[in-house]
Amino acid sequence: MNTARKVGIASAVALVAVVLAGCTKSIDEMIMNPSDKDEVIAKLLADDVAKRDIMAKLAAKDDTKKEMAETLLGDTSIKALAVDKLAADATTRTPLIQKLLADATARAEIIAALMADEASRKELQEALKKPLPKK
Repeated sequence: MNTARKVGIASAVALVAVVLAGCTKSIDEMIMNPSDKDEVIAKLLADDVAKRDIMAKLAAKDDTKKEMAETLLGDTSIKALAVDKLAADATTRTPLIQKLLADATARAEIIAALMADEASRKELQEALKKPLPKK
């Protein structure tokens, strides 16, 4: 009887182990499930080392950087921050201004904004009275 009991207990333990092993999800299954994916990402982002690793991997390739930038620029607050950063940096300010002036619609909007503001209109009129600097 003792042997039968031991075999029964061993069989039950093995059966429970097999059932539990079948219940575990693989990493791929967890990532493909949106609710689990959000949970995994939240846990990773809570860890500073994982955050740095994720950002390093995302910023390693130009395609990924562009995709990340396009995603972020969909948010208008991020877009405003990006424009402020570009305008504040002396190396990117001139190309940004040239790009805006090359576009007829953007140029018209800039002129309209300058003419609508009383202070900038006076400043613009004073600047136009001065002769152009020689190159």
